[in-house]
Amino acid sequence: MSRRSERGAALVEMALVVPVLLVILFGIIELGIAFRDRLTIGNATQTAARVGTAMGQQPDADLRILQSFEQSLSALPNSGVGIIKYVDIFEADAYGNPVGGCPGGNCNRYFYTYVDGTGPLCDWTPCPDPDAGYSGWNWAPNERSILVGDLDVMGVRMTYGHSWITGGFLPLPDVACDSGSPPTNCWADTALMRMEPQQFGVGSP
Repeated sequence: MSRRSERGAALVEMALVVPVLLVILFGIIELGIAFRDRLTIGNATQTAARVGTAMGQQPDADLRILQSFEQSLSALPNSGVGIIKYVDIFEADAYGNPVGGCPGGNCNRYFYTYVDGTGPLCDWTPCPDPDAGYSGWNWAPNERSILVGDLDVMGVRMTYGHSWITGGFLPLPDVACDSGSPPTNCWADTALMRMEPQQFGVGSP
């Protein structure tokens, strides 16, 4: 076989192999980024649930939960804008589902409205301002049972979307997470924790 034929064969082989290698490479990158975001959100959800169960019936319990989320979301691209859709804080039943459904039932839903640090003081809508009382809240902090033997189980669920960075190069549809009720095409991470009993006045309202 002549050198020219060998070069031609090598080019053909490269043309066949390179696209496969690129797909594998971009697939690894895409899955790595998705796993990083999911791990960040999972840790944020667990931490926020711990904050909520420790706060008990404190009037600013939900606000503290959301502030805990904000600290973790700073690790996401653009502080999670375009990724995070909303957070549900709810009383969980024996199966881990919101009592009475969500939204509605014993469930408070807060939409993430962070605006590059230039928005209002509260980056969530509605803003759980304890100074405004519990009007309009489906599961107010003062309704949460913190009695030993009758402790509520708090659920904290973050619902979010994901856009693949390679666009149409890989056959991966974006996780759009639309605004329907209930929303569809979303990812979610949920943490369930039993309320901490309030003893010796610690955490009491």
